[in-house]
Amino acid sequence: MNTVLLCDDELMNRKVASKILIKEGFNVIEAQNGKEAIDILNNSRVDLILMDLMMPVMDGYEATSIIKNDDRFLAIPLIIVSALSDKEAITKGLKLGANEYLTKPYDIIEFILRVKNAIKLGAYQNMLKDHKKILEIEVSKKTKELQDALLEVQKSERDIISILGKTAEFRDNETSAHTLRVGEMSALIAKKFGWSDEDVELIRLAAPMHDMGKVGISDNILLKTGKLDDEEFEIMKQHSIIGYSILSQKETPLLKLAAEIALTHHEKYNAKGYPNAIGGDDIPLSGAIVAVVDVFDALLSERPYKKAFTLEKTLEIIQSESGSHFHPKVVELFMSSLDEIISIRVKLQDA
Repeated sequence: MNTVLLCDDELMNRKVASKILIKEGFNVIEAQNGKEAIDILNNSRVDLILMDLMMPVMDGYEATSIIKNDDRFLAIPLIIVSALSDKEAITKGLKLGANEYLTKPYDIIEFILRVKNAIKLGAYQNMLKDHKKILEIEVSKKTKELQDALLEVQKSERDIISILGKTAEFRDNETSAHTLRVGEMSALIAKKFGWSDEDVELIRLAAPMHDMGKVGISDNILLKTGKLDDEEFEIMKQHSIIGYSILSQKETPLLKLAAEIALTHHEKYNAKGYPNAIGGDDIPLSGAIVAVVDVFDALLSERPYKKAFTLEKTLEIIQSESGSHFHPKVVELFMSSLDEIISIRVKLQDA
């Protein structure tokens, strides 16, 4: 049974959340402030922390900072739970290391989904931290080939990246070579920008991780054949933050770039993307590159929820979105490299 540490100074808030969690089969430990929460962590095994922000003795900001700077607790997912809904408060908490946020009053369905997804995320973070197991998730049941790969994988960083990429594919029902094509196309465009050979190779390996965070999204949303409703789409958008959380656990050039791409490849040049609504040159070039090649390849691929678009229609969309969705310079280099891009799609056809 998974244990949730619920830290909130308001008794009624704790009672409401505890009732929901216990009904869903979780064990709940309550704390009235950040100091009590840290004392509990020192003496109890916890799978998830729900942290209020405004509390006496020690507030949620200080407690989050202490927890996320302690190697013993670093891998435990932490969700900020607060009535504060302003972006500044949420951003401050996320910068301190929080993995997610929820605002009060709770939407029960969203609350349960976020908790369950965060606990899944904690399992992945532990795998990365220990380098002993890579993945122990339901995805491994979908294919014996992936399970065999997990048993044989070495502890090297590039092997971890490769396995995580395959997991993301299976989890999202993606076409089998989509992530490989995204990597190769991204490397091609990066080279056109004049990146060094070393950096081109890094984006070739990191770009396939762009949708890693989808491992933390529930099946009923991720595999839905129809259009997502507004509530489901808000949950789906969290995959960028989840992917960043998974991939940013270790400060190496490859994982750092993979985390950057996971976080920013859904940002738009006009600042109307997600999760942080940044735009223009504030979007890292790595994310801007992957944004174009990912959409291009996805539009040309058949998915459970759509038919494949024609090349003509796909290029029309890419060009029409230049300067709004996509970085115009990336689109320019992409279009000038179209023969090479198409060659990659031919070479890496779906199995």
